[in-house]
Amino acid sequence: MNTPNLFQLEAADGTVLAGREWRPNGPEEHHVLLVHGLGEHLARYDYLGESLAEFGVRTLGVDLRGHGMSKGRRGHVRRWSDYICDLEATAAMMPDKFVLLAHSMGGLVALDYLRNHSDRVTRTVLSGPLVGEVVDNPAWKKSMVRFLSAVLPCIPIDNGIPMVDLCTDAEEVARFERDSMRVKTVTPRWYTEMLAATDRVWEAVPNFTTPLHLHVAGEEKIIDREALERLYQDWPAAKQRWVWEGGYHEILHEPFREGVVAAMLEGIRG
Repeated sequence: MNTPNLFQLEAADGTVLAGREWRPNGPEEHHVLLVHGLGEHLARYDYLGESLAEFGVRTLGVDLRGHGMSKGRRGHVRRWSDYICDLEATAAMMPDKFVLLAHSMGGLVALDYLRNHSDRVTRTVLSGPLVGEVVDNPAWKKSMVRFLSAVLPCIPIDNGIPMVDLCTDAEEVARFERDSMRVKTVTPRWYTEMLAATDRVWEAVPNFTTPLHLHVAGEEKIIDREALERLYQDWPAAKQRWVWEGGYHEILHEPFREGVVAAMLEGIRG
């Protein structure tokens, strides 16, 4: 078993981030920068990191600010670029070229990072990236959130994600519900920054040149399936897609996760 190495680093603005690294016992054939999703943390990816390490893959990441063991207000960013700052600090520990592997909100962060750092990323492996919401909130609600973002940017609000829609495995769902590091809220500023990041990414998609390996849950209930389809169809570079039938959003926690890891390894190797 490849137990993770724990470390700390500082982002450019001084925010202290908690990091996690899984290294192979032998030669490091590939390097992966891992980005987690909303409300979670990298300890939830031990199975992935340990499995990849067995095949010569070094995997490294941090709990994004406001998540896990990293510092920062829970579920909040002043600017979405603060997350990019976290990735830049982590990428400083990587070789010149590496693979981006990201899930859900982490997928949106990774795509936003890719806009200005494609020279370092050899492949992008995404699991249910946040490129569109399942529920399209009405204009009045978005206007209210924008108002709150301006006057009460840090007020915590429930993130609105039904736990039962994350995974078909009830034990996995219960384990995450009991997780003391789970972040249950976001803020109005987080939401408006997320919307702006989504717009930026869609504008950038036609210019991406990095190969895409996209993983989609067959019963996805968190991310808009039409948006995921559009991302795949509009991606101008080399691309592959896996659809995991019967699985919910958290495919790395589904009973078939061994197959998901094997497919991701294929994407990492290219």
